[in-house]
Amino acid sequence: MPGATAQVTPLELTEKLMEAATARGAEVIIGEVEEMVMTEEGKGAEGGRRVYGLRLKGREVIPVDKLILTMGVWTSVYAEDWFGMTLPMDGIKSTSVVFSNCEAVKSEPYACFCDEDVNGCHLEIYPRPNGEVYLCGIGGSDYVRGDRLRAGGDCAGAEDVKEDEKRVAAAVRSFSGLSASLGGRQPDIVQACMRPCPPDGLPYMGTVPDIENAYISAGHNCWGILWAPISGLCMSELVCDGESSTVDLSAFRPDRYMKRQKKRGRKQGEKSVGEQW
Repeated sequence: MPGATAQVTPLELTEKLMEAATARGAEVIIGEVEEMVMTEEGKGAEGGRRVYGLRLKGREVIPVDKLILTMGVWTSVYAEDWFGMTLPMDGIKSTSVVFSNCEAVKSEPYACFCDEDVNGCHLEIYPRPNGEVYLCGIGGSDYVRGDRLRAGGDCAGAEDVKEDEKRVAAAVRSFSGLSASLGGRQPDIVQACMRPCPPDGLPYMGTVPDIENAYISAGHNCWGILWAPISGLCMSELVCDGESSTVDLSAFRPDRYMKRQKKRGRKQGEKSVGEQW
């Protein structure tokens, strides 16, 4: 590929980031949260509420200094259930497929974007330097929200997000007309993802209202991998320094869909000018 062109493989990137973090002393714990333990109102260090522990299934409470909810679309229901927030977000469940061992694409892994076809696909074709060919844009996406994302719902966890077999078949039909070498094969991997999409298309990045040590970073749609480095930098500045100096996060406030409480009194700018009755 030309020197100005790059391609990121999501699994490879996330695994390398985890390896780098653990090499610097981080611990990765994979578990199911059963309970979030919080102080009562006014019992936090600054007079608000504070998260001081997470209870994982089969484990004792893990102490919490800072909590960041960054769970994709599932952030919406946990923010509502745990913090009483209004955090609207759709999970767009989309099927994708991967063909492996494609030697011909290793030297020229150029992407191809197709118009919608008779199978309802608008294929996006991504050959990879490791010999894989990844296909998305298969159509037939399912919009998921609310109780479908909670315990007992059909999309309660990442393991429940399954591919649509009809869309897999449609993708194979569409791809058969484009690739002589791969067209007659079945894909080696069939899968589905859940893209987290707020109504305005902007991610949620910032503090949780009235909780002293809780933050949210979620809702990046299909740009999560691309925006991950800058999002991580901004959130680290917010958590460690109290504000992001790299990017103004005001447009991404997690509370932007919540009704603001009206308070008595009058102000000229930020200056109080007395009680208003």
